[in-house]
Amino acid sequence: MIKILVCSILLSGNIFSQNISWDRYTIIPPLGRVKSIATSPLEVFAISDNYLLIFDKQTLALRKTIYFDEDISLVGYDHQYNDIWIVGTANIIRLTVVTYSMIEYTFTSEIGRFGVGKDYLFLDGVKDYSLNKKTGEIKVIQTFPGDVVWFNKTATADIRKYPFLTPYYYTDEQLESEAPFDQFPITALSDDGIYLYVGTHGYGILKYNKISWQKQRIIYGPLDSKIRKAKKFNNTICFITSQGLSYYPTTADNWKYRRFIHQIADLLFIDNKFVIGFENRISRVDGSMIFSISNFTTEVHELDSDEQYIYVGTHSGLFKMYKGTSEPIPFGPDRFPVYAIHSTQDAIFVGGEYAFYKYSKVNKMWLTVLPYGVKDIAEIEDELYLLGVNNQIIKYKKTQGDDLGNVDTNWILLPYFNIYDIDNDNEVLYCASYAGIYYYEPHTELYKVVYNLPRIKYDYVFLTENNIVAVSRSTIYSLPLKYRD
Repeated sequence: MIKILVCSILLSGNIFSQNISWDRYTIIPPLGRVKSIATSPLEVFAISDNYLLIFDKQTLALRKTIYFDEDISLVGYDHQYNDIWIVGTANIIRLTVVTYSMIEYTFTSEIGRFGVGKDYLFLDGVKDYSLNKKTGEIKVIQTFPGDVVWFNKTATADIRKYPFLTPYYYTDEQLESEAPFDQFPITALSDDGIYLYVGTHGYGILKYNKISWQKQRIIYGPLDSKIRKAKKFNNTICFITSQGLSYYPTTADNWKYRRFIHQIADLLFIDNKFVIGFENRISRVDGSMIFSISNFTTEVHELDSDEQYIYVGTHSGLFKMYKGTSEPIPFGPDRFPVYAIHSTQDAIFVGGEYAFYKYSKVNKMWLTVLPYGVKDIAEIEDELYLLGVNNQIIKYKKTQGDDLGNVDTNWILLPYFNIYDIDNDNEVLYCASYAGIYYYEPHTELYKVVYNLPRIKYDYVFLTENNIVAVSRSTIYSLPLKYRD
């Protein structure tokens, strides 16, 4: 009898080999479409796009994010076993809350709802089914029992039961959007008797107290997954996406954002205000107002500043503007695109399409330092690390003089390829590569891999005070620095 039971369990589904509870990193999901919400006495579970989000029920802090490489649509909670049940495209997934271990049961019929009973999971599809929790056996049944807790896909009729949610969509505040009348519909509901949890498409999750009608809003990630650029200002990381600007104070749990109609090219943070490059113009954001600073005849790529100037890298060269003025002044490299600007106390370094340049603030002269295109610049002590347009890293000693005859002796090409972004913490250089996040130690001249992050292609890497933030094509990972090795 024992052998038969073991065989039945093994044949009923696939056991996921990874142990999610051992993951040192946190996944930061985009602010997507919430499809389903369920609650337990201690936690809130939500499906947003293909992510399962687990929140603390009291604080609403995001505890865990699990990404599925398939479409998932419905989530429910099993009080008896402390399990989460998730409906996929051709399967049912059972996830244990304590260990995050998963079992997958193959099931191809479309499911509109499922019910949790004592020993069985009941599936309402083309036919009525039961799934034995102990053996995983799925059978066709004639009727459902009465003592079942049901979890349904939210329909329009379900939303209309709550008149206080009228008009059944949300709009951004004036400080959050250039288009504050855009509508974000309600897409999921969960009512536990005291609180109503409301999921939306692009507006986050809201928690209503059904007695006092007070609400709390959870903004759990960036506006969307199409991240075009990211920049760091002190302990705030800003993500430029297709929908606008999302920024994440690393000392807080809640994200903030600003939606824009036009695409953002780059941004600065000056005098506690954002200065943003939109297509071919520079603007300042002050509260709900956007003030144009200057227009260009070509596309803006990069922004930087020092105490006196704002530097603008465009598709046709470099410009500078006195702070507080609006007149762009041609400055140094021209005709070709400028991708990177790094201003120091004594010099300005510029990475262009075909060369790397240096401007001496002391001698007031430009030098063409390298005949190689550069798209990113990082500094560690007296050395610059340049990311070439060919995705290789060049190490350049910036302490050398400005004599053109010494230029060729100031740099070496580091032996590593396919690096897409770099950042540093004043001790080591972090690299986003095609096969994970690596870091380069100047004193050993060696690359080491960050083992506690997935070995996938990353587009960006950033260092905060305590974390490594790595951005892939559609997912953001955050790893505490103490788990780097």
